[in-house]
Amino acid sequence: MTDSTPSVDFRSLVEQLYEPYTRRAARQRLVRSGAVAPLMECLDSTNESVVWAAVESLGELRAAEAVEPLVELLARGVLVASVCEALARITRQDFGADVPRWRQWIAANRNNVAPELNVEQCIGATGKHLGIEPAGSGATYQFKLALPGGREQKVAVFFGRQDDQGEPLVIVYSECGPAEAKYYEAILRKNLTIPAGAFAIRDIDGKPNFVLVDTMLAALATPSNLAKRIENIAARADAVEKTLTQEDRR
Repeated sequence: MTDSTPSVDFRSLVEQLYEPYTRRAARQRLVRSGAVAPLMECLDSTNESVVWAAVESLGELRAAEAVEPLVELLARGVLVASVCEALARITRQDFGADVPRWRQWIAANRNNVAPELNVEQCIGATGKHLGIEPAGSGATYQFKLALPGGREQKVAVFFGRQDDQGEPLVIVYSECGPAEAKYYEAILRKNLTIPAGAFAIRDIDGKPNFVLVDTMLAALATPSNLAKRIENIAARADAVEKTLTQEDRR
């Protein structure tokens, strides 16, 4: 990507970030044009909405040069949640709002602050967070989590998928049990009460089954984040399996 596309008036697009009704379209054009330098300048704006647009866009662009300015925003307490997400997206690290840790990491990784996702390393580190040895290889892995009451739940993690805009995804998935029509409404209503993921129906061995699926951008797949998703999916999928079947097969 480049900041020098002659057909794009970056100054005009930046000005449009200041207007609520033009901000979204302008931000999308800046991202498509790879306008890192104009977006970096926006981080100094006194308009919080403009700063937010710049933070989100730089995260999407995985702009390595934005890491230190973003950490400085974090140090000032500006848009903490958005800045933390952008930093995680760019660096594949998850230090939250811990500014000293970010600065220490930057000092040690100046030549590679925006590494590509190494699936095997990510899965290995996720397994260490969970205290579980993962099974699988390539783009598909499985974790078997021990749960209260002596129960267990298998959770699969799939890499290599993309969303409709071509963004790489990570899919976290677990099976719950046979999908009978009498349970449809109750299961669908659960989607409004869970913090992440959604219940769906998938044919398994030719029969409809309830499954619980959570999808995240691969750029945000840090081991700690992925481990949290896996734990959440395991606990909620197992609870539904227990209700549906009174068994512990999955």
